[in-house]
Amino acid sequence: MSLDVINLSSNLYYKIYLNSLRGACMKKITIILVISFFSLLTFAQDKHFERNQLPQLSQEILDSSDFKYEKILISSESIIPVQTQRVRAFKLRVKQKEQLLNGSYSPLVIDRDNYLIDGHHRLDGIKELKIKKVKALKVNASIEEIIEAFSKYRDYTPTYEPDKPETLYLIPDSN
Repeated sequence: MSLDVINLSSNLYYKIYLNSLRGACMKKITIILVISFFSLLTFAQDKHFERNQLPQLSQEILDSSDFKYEKILISSESIIPVQTQRVRAFKLRVKQKEQLLNGSYSPLVIDRDNYLIDGHHRLDGIKELKIKKVKALKVNASIEEIIEAFSKYRDYTPTYEPDKPETLYLIPDSN
């Protein structure tokens, strides 16, 4: 074999070798990125707060603060609840059902990442009634920043930790 053929041949093998390395590297990078993405997604959903840590907020309270927010319609499935405790006396009343169905309820309050700050009982009712889009006030801050800034609006109503999701029964209004 001539020296040119050997040189050409080793050049070709070298290019094939480099391409296989690039392919293997890209596969490894892709796998790392996918694992990282799902790890972050799982980690993000692990936030949990006691009910008495979360402020009870309204649009009026937000208006009197330095926080910016926007009124949005959002998929009820996109909202991430962060508490499991509930107030024992809550039952979905006919009037509340009508408010949820016709959209005359107070908007839920969520942080910039869709973590639910105020409105866990309303969200329970919304999911029970299979409402797809809900009104929300999306605050341009993290849930931790909001909890710290609005600590004076915490509610210390006694709660319980349900073993399993309770069915929300309709009961007639007393009036």
